[in-house]
Amino acid sequence: MKVSPLVYVSTGISLLFFLVSPYKLLQFICLGVLFVFLISFFYALVLKRSIKVERNTEKLKLACKEHSEISFTIKNFSPLTAFVCYFFDEVPYFQIFNDGNKGITSLRPHEIRKITYEVTSRDRGLFHAGPVRFRTSDPLGLFLIDMEVQAPLEITVRPARIKLITEAIPGIPQGNIKINNPCYEDITMRRSIREYMNGDEQKRINWRASAKFDALFTNQYEASFDAPFFVFLNLAIDDYDLHTRTFHMEKAIEIAANIVEKSRVLRQRCGFAAYAEGFPYLPPHQNQADSILDILSVIKSAQGKINYNPQTRFKNQLPHGTLFFEIGPEEVDKYFAKVEANKQDINTQNVGIMKNAGNL
Repeated sequence: MKVSPLVYVSTGISLLFFLVSPYKLLQFICLGVLFVFLISFFYALVLKRSIKVERNTEKLKLACKEHSEISFTIKNFSPLTAFVCYFFDEVPYFQIFNDGNKGITSLRPHEIRKITYEVTSRDRGLFHAGPVRFRTSDPLGLFLIDMEVQAPLEITVRPARIKLITEAIPGIPQGNIKINNPCYEDITMRRSIREYMNGDEQKRINWRASAKFDALFTNQYEASFDAPFFVFLNLAIDDYDLHTRTFHMEKAIEIAANIVEKSRVLRQRCGFAAYAEGFPYLPPHQNQADSILDILSVIKSAQGKINYNPQTRFKNQLPHGTLFFEIGPEEVDKYFAKVEANKQDINTQNVGIMKNAGNL
C-alpha cells in the first residue's frame, strides 16, 4: 500500500496545530482531519484484503492466427465499494484486440466482475500469461493499493489450420468410420431387416422374424472400418532448401497437425515419429491426438540429413492396416504447387503424403 505525500504533510501539520493551538475549533478541525485519514486507511486496508483475482481456466489451447478468449474474474468480498479499479493482464507475444487486457472498472460490495478479451498469435509454441496487476484506493485516493497476483495461464498455440483433405481409405473392417461399402460390413452390428430378395445368402436370413411373419427376411448390417494413422515428419535441416527452409518447415508441421486432427475427428488410433530435436516416437494409440498436437506446437528442427526410408524403418512396428503419412520437403513442394494452381481437391493422395498405406 502506497501512502500519498499529502497524508504525511497534513498529519504533521494537524498534530502540530492540535498540540500548540489554544483554539478549540482549530483543534477539533485537526482531529477531524486525522480521523478522516484513519477511516481512509482502514477503508483501503479492507479493500486490499478483500479483492481477489482468479483465472477461469489454467490452460488454453488455440491454433495460430485464430482468435480465442482469455478471461479472469475480479472479486470484491468486502462490504465497501472500489470506486476506481485499474487492471492489467500481462500476455506477452500475443496480439490483443482493443487493449482488452487492461482497463478501468468499479466494484460494488460483494461484486464479481468477469473480464474477457480476445487474443491471437502468429507463432506456435508454449506461452504463459500473467501476472494480473490491479490498482485501486480509498475514495479520497490517499492510500493507493497496488497489487500483483500471479494467476498463471498456460497457452499452447498449435500449428495453423490449412486446407487439406485427409483420405482414410483403405482400412480394416469393424471400426468407427461409417461407410456404404458391403466389404466392411460388421456382422456384430445389425442395422435393420428387409424382405428377402433373390440372391441373398442364407446366413443373412433372419429366421426368427421370418417365422413370425411367415415370410423370408434378410438382415442388414452396419458397414464400418478402422484406419489407424501414423505420421512421420521430416525436419532435418539439410533436407530443406536454405532460402525457404523456415517457411517450408512450418508448412510441414501444419500439414502434420492437419492429419493428426483428422484422426481425432474420425476417432482413430494415431502414432507419430519425427526427425527433429529429441526424435519423438509414439506408436499408434487411441486418444493420443491431443498429445501429438502438443508436441507439434513446440517441435524444433534437427541438424543433419535423413538417411533412411521412414516407411521401411517403422513398417514392422505398426499394426496391420495402418495408414502411413510422410511429410518432408518433397511433399511440401507438391502441396505448394497445388495451392499455386488453385486446386480445390488438395488431399494426402495427390500430394503424395500417403505412402503405400495398403501394404502396412
